[in-house]
Amino acid sequence: MRPANILRLYRVRLRARWLQELFAVLGIAAGVALLLAAQVSSTSLSSSVTELSRGIAGRASLQLHARGQQGLPQSVLATVRRLPGVHAAAPLLEADANAIGPHGRESVQLIGADPSLPTLGGTLVPRYGMHPFGGFGAVVLAGAVAHAIGVDVFGQEVHLQIAGRTVEAPLYIQSGQRQSQLLRASPVALAPLRFAQRLASMPRRVSRILVQPDAGATVEVERSLQRLSANRWNVEPIDYEQRLFAAAATANNQSTSLFAAVSALIGFLFAWGAMLFTVPERRRLILDVRREGYGLATVIALLGFDVFALATIACALGLALGDELSIHLLHSNPAFLSLAFTLGSQRTVGWQAVLLATGGGMLAALMAVLVPLRHAILGRDPTQTQFARSVDARGNSRGGDLLDSARRLRAAHMPHDSPTALALVGLACLLAATLILLVAPDAAIPGMALLVASLVLMLPGALHLALWCVQASASMLVTTVPHLAAMQLRGARTRAVAIASTGALAVFGAVAIQGAHGDLLSGLNRAAENMNPPGELWVAPAGSYNLLHTAAFMPTSAHALERLPGVRDVGRYRGGLLDYGDRCTLVIAPPASASSSLLAGQLVHGSLSQAVALLKAGNGLVISKPLAAEHDLHVGEWLTLPTPVPTRMRIVALSSNLGWVPGTIVTSASAYARAWGSTAVSAYAVTLARGAEPKQVAGAIRRVLPRDSGLAVQSASEHAALQRALSAQALARLNQIATVILLASMLAMAATIAAMIWQRRPRLAALKLDGVARMRLWRTILLESLLLLGVGCITGAVFGIYGQQLADRALAQTIGFPVVYSIVAPTALASIALVLAAALAILALPGYLAADVPATLALAE
Repeated sequence: MRPANILRLYRVRLRARWLQELFAVLGIAAGVALLLAAQVSSTSLSSSVTELSRGIAGRASLQLHARGQQGLPQSVLATVRRLPGVHAAAPLLEADANAIGPHGRESVQLIGADPSLPTLGGTLVPRYGMHPFGGFGAVVLAGAVAHAIGVDVFGQEVHLQIAGRTVEAPLYIQSGQRQSQLLRASPVALAPLRFAQRLASMPRRVSRILVQPDAGATVEVERSLQRLSANRWNVEPIDYEQRLFAAAATANNQSTSLFAAVSALIGFLFAWGAMLFTVPERRRLILDVRREGYGLATVIALLGFDVFALATIACALGLALGDELSIHLLHSNPAFLSLAFTLGSQRTVGWQAVLLATGGGMLAALMAVLVPLRHAILGRDPTQTQFARSVDARGNSRGGDLLDSARRLRAAHMPHDSPTALALVGLACLLAATLILLVAPDAAIPGMALLVASLVLMLPGALHLALWCVQASASMLVTTVPHLAAMQLRGARTRAVAIASTGALAVFGAVAIQGAHGDLLSGLNRAAENMNPPGELWVAPAGSYNLLHTAAFMPTSAHALERLPGVRDVGRYRGGLLDYGDRCTLVIAPPASASSSLLAGQLVHGSLSQAVALLKAGNGLVISKPLAAEHDLHVGEWLTLPTPVPTRMRIVALSSNLGWVPGTIVTSASAYARAWGSTAVSAYAVTLARGAEPKQVAGAIRRVLPRDSGLAVQSASEHAALQRALSAQALARLNQIATVILLASMLAMAATIAAMIWQRRPRLAALKLDGVARMRLWRTILLESLLLLGVGCITGAVFGIYGQQLADRALAQTIGFPVVYSIVAPTALASIALVLAAALAILALPGYLAADVPATLALAE
């Protein structure tokens, strides 16, 4: 058959089945859109880190990196430049700050550089911003930051809270020259190196030195840098921060992968259900083509063109919808990641995401068209198949005999696999998922895949059982509605299973994700309460970037605070971020009095009293379990961390990660001071005297602090509330995922059921011809819909609760999150009620209209 004839035949057939094809297009497009949006949302974060790193470093491939906020001596730069094989080297100062303007405040990273940095070829740092203006220093603000805080006029002052001080700097923008796209989207403030050192109170110090080796000299230069470092600084490749971010974004990426998988399945089931309506027509096409003498190649060419047309339209629509969805709903939410990494606001749509979404859509179209027809395509004698005989017999029957009609429909559509056999395979998948839950909870994604497989395989048995119960109870009722509903569903069981599976997957995803979200949020809130015991005040550098208390400052006001009325003690709290392996770990060093409350409920191995006693002694470490497992560390071992002054300390217990994904290390404030070689603190933990009023003491503290200190005073409850808000923001993606899954599935199920009902109008007309009243038909349609939705939703809820337990243990054992285990029955019931109510409400009108079909339509058939 010539291509022109294939196209002409497709156009003729499309006119007769355009509604079913439209539903299939929408189903595949929904899966493609959700898959693309999930990938874009995830990759935009990592690509922003990559682009910012490349924009700064340019052609540099190595870096000499300081291990603490105090940096390394700038004099090392001259030594690095003299090393054999070094083509170019440039200094860089990096410090977190809080930028304040007339309209608000924003967290930024202050970047100080000299004119040698742009010579490396980076696109972020412009040459004009690295020279002092008229002998005075100035800053170049990112466009988004300048607009947000209201500082966008040349020479206008911007206030920077940094290192426990408030400083002022004029805004400098080159007249007539636009900022680069990367600079406009990145939360940074650029300044000449010497001016930035003055702002950050780091004279003659830099954070890192970027190195561009000569061609072929990378290994030699790296060895020379290692010798120069002498274990005082880190020598890393230029993409080291990208590896650190990948480890920190583990939980975000896993949730995105789960969402993408569930979304793709829902879209496929939607398309599958729609394409099942066209199976009889396509089987008749195959029968006619084979009877005309055409071979298997022609049949495959005809169906292949169907796949191509369906996939092309659906993928194009899905990509457009997915792009809009990634902008308006599943947008990137850096949340807690921005506390350690500088993340831009740019959105990146990579070719990998487009290719993956398009490939998934094409695969769904291929399976939706070809799999239901595999027996018809590969049959040896298509003219003698059961379907061919039923087509011949259908011409001699008016279709009014309900039993004969149902028997023919079952023969044409009923799958050869029995529900019992599928249920046994599903049970085996469930047992495998249980084994993962008990033995290897870190394999969360394979475990979820097994649960989904078990759900889909056991659903036909659940539907069969529900229909049997309906028929068994129908004998006790006067009405014929249950008989009719059960007969109709048994006559289209493949479609019924596809529709029920869509609802089951929706509720499964919603219950599992929302349940894990609630358990994780409860654990994080409990950790926040432990870190903020009541009756205390926090005094720390202001700014959202410092929510974890990682910004250091010199404790010049400690004695003045101790003399205030109502103050019992002023503890020196120290903390910071430490690169250990490929993880940006959070090091917490509370005052001795706060160790017990901090670790309460967070230890997973070891004694709390013994751990607190050894921490107070000044040579102990409590390390999070995943971090210990990665480095094969155990309680009782001695460990030398890569701190600015390497210090040998003993591991006294293993804990959760206290909500910081890469891992947490807890030590004493005195040990932290020795290991970092600095007496700087990150916060004052002010303990109030008995009967003291927190608001009055907070006011007295503010009056004592210097006006330019840049320190903020918060109660423990206020700081805990901010941490809880951060946790909720960081986990907002999970709620977005669950909401999108439910909405997409409700619409998919309602549309598919409505299409199925509308296609069965001739059979409904036959029932009216046999005397069934309109309202009885409508109640039959609603009961069918309720059975499909109910079976799917209840089964999905049961599996969703199981999936919640698997997700909880993966979060606790692998990532180390502090999780509060629970079984969220209210969430499951709410999801079931929402899907049932919304889908039935949508289906009520199409069902009522379909029940009004004239009986004469049966005679026309």
